[in-house]
Amino acid sequence: MNSDQTQPTRIEDEAACARLCVDFANHLDARRYPEVLDLFTPDGALDRMGTVFAGRAAIGGFLDARPTGMATRHLCTNIRVHFAEDADEATGFCYVLFFQGSAEPGPCIAKGPPSVVEYHDRFSRTASGWRIRERRIRMAIQG
Repeated sequence: MNSDQTQPTRIEDEAACARLCVDFANHLDARRYPEVLDLFTPDGALDRMGTVFAGRAAIGGFLDARPTGMATRHLCTNIRVHFAEDADEATGFCYVLFFQGSAEPGPCIAKGPPSVVEYHDRFSRTASGWRIRERRIRMAIQG
């Protein structure tokens, strides 16, 4: 918080939104799905390459359907956050380098070259802090 401890600064808001990008990737890779869901507003939506999962229950179904034999690593870069006139809304963008491999014990063996996707986000400030209202994932470079 800033010195008067009442309102977060724009820098703190930007850091909170950027952290949502990183936390999403880290929780997803570690299969901490309840934590992934908590990053979204209750009515949040995840649009993965044109398939939309609306609401936490639908997003949870998508997460639960992820193959258990697959390990992933998502590396987020070039994170940008833009604030609307309304201080409680923002948009965001980042590139994500995406690796996929076998979830066997020991070192992960990559399944093909990495890809690059883009996250296009809408963030909302809630009583619980900043959350993802909408995440659109689009392929940028197919590995």
